[in-house]
Amino acid sequence: MGKRVSHEDFLALLAGQAQALAPVLAGEEVEIATPFQYPARGGPVTLYLQLAPGPQGGPAPSVPIVRISDGGKLLKSLAQQGMEVEIDMILSRTVFHAVGQVEGASIKGGQVYLDATADAVPAAIWKFLQLVAEITGLRHSKYKDALIQFERRERAEAEARGKRPPR
Repeated sequence: MGKRVSHEDFLALLAGQAQALAPVLAGEEVEIATPFQYPARGGPVTLYLQLAPGPQGGPAPSVPIVRISDGGKLLKSLAQQGMEVEIDMILSRTVFHAVGQVEGASIKGGQVYLDATADAVPAAIWKFLQLVAEITGLRHSKYKDALIQFERRERAEAEARGKRPPR
């Protein structure tokens, strides 16, 4: 996809060295293979950094915003493990809730991403990697079971009150 950077450049970026972010600020997409792996045969967690698009129809932001994304691999790795976000509404709610808890994070076009100002990129990379780890870890977690129990309890209480349960 983009220009692959070396491990040394990745470390320089994490250290906040301005020259490491220069290609992104010049409009180039940068690809970073991290030392982390997706489960099973998912391969390395790869980050993509590029300038975030401006608001539709509006002017470009005066402060450049860098978008850190996963290239769509995170949601694909869940699907490869039988955790289809498009089909499983509880999983979908769990993933969207996890993404919504991180300021600047969102999902669009099958990609999880995090937008940050250029000076906040080093910390944002760590936040994004933590988010990837949390979502990847759903296969081992109790989140889904907890949400199922919560939903059942919510429906039972609604039915006991004679109200239609939420969908």
